[in-house]
Amino acid sequence: MTQQAGTASPVGLIGLGAMGRGVASNLLAKGFKVVGRDVNPEALTWLQAQGGTVAASAADLAVACEVVVSFVVNDAQTESVLFGEDGLAGLLRPGSVFIACSTMSPKYVHELGERLAAKNIHLVDAPVTGGKVGAQKGSLTVMVGGAPAVVERVRPVLATFGARIFVLGDEPGKGAQMKVINQLLCGVHIAAAAEALAMAKRNGLPLDTTLEILKSGAASSWMLGDRGPRMVNEAFDDVTSAVDIFVKDMTLVLESARQATFAAPMAHAAFLQYIEASSHGLGKLDDSAVIKNYTD
Repeated sequence: MTQQAGTASPVGLIGLGAMGRGVASNLLAKGFKVVGRDVNPEALTWLQAQGGTVAASAADLAVACEVVVSFVVNDAQTESVLFGEDGLAGLLRPGSVFIACSTMSPKYVHELGERLAAKNIHLVDAPVTGGKVGAQKGSLTVMVGGAPAVVERVRPVLATFGARIFVLGDEPGKGAQMKVINQLLCGVHIAAAAEALAMAKRNGLPLDTTLEILKSGAASSWMLGDRGPRMVNEAFDDVTSAVDIFVKDMTLVLESARQATFAAPMAHAAFLQYIEASSHGLGKLDDSAVIKNYTD
């Protein structure tokens, strides 16, 4: 049966960070009841203030929800949520759906789908792009891999936070693969923007004017327009996505490329910029701080 706002069982939501909070707000605003879990007590207090319900345990969430959306950080946290102590994989009712929105290895996600299927739990592989702002506005792009009937069953849930939903295949892992490719381009664009602006600075050009010129023509990119002002103003403490996030994501890109025997030289070059920035203690700063590799 297709999930409908206000008529179906509550939606479980695991991970109430910047992305998860935006998703929770949209689910609640569009008529869904939300049962949340997070290791941060402050996040749970926030959810209650918004009208959501806090699950005291994983078992409570499993009893209340047939559909669970996960916005944890990575595969390690996903593994813990599902197969760790009191893991949901052993608690969810047969036929339940686990929607994985984290950026993870395509290989891991594909195998996860098989492991959950053995327990009669459906996995919908649904990573997103659009960032914190997109989560708040409900305008994320969702990249989906999963059995067609199951995807249609949870499409109303996905549509609360995703303005564009693309189904890439009928098995988990296809969405994860698309997200990896998305992150390849994002990572390269940020590193390229940093290199261009750093070169302009080295040659004595005014950075604010340089940025306006680059944004006005064929050299522009979304990442240049978004990260460029932070690079020019050195606003690295205003963290939208940290350097270490791209260390993780570009590692996934290179792992996927290796498995496909695909060279990906641009991705390798960009990865070196993020890992260098992290090694200099910049890992928790905004990813635009990668420009400091050139300017410090």
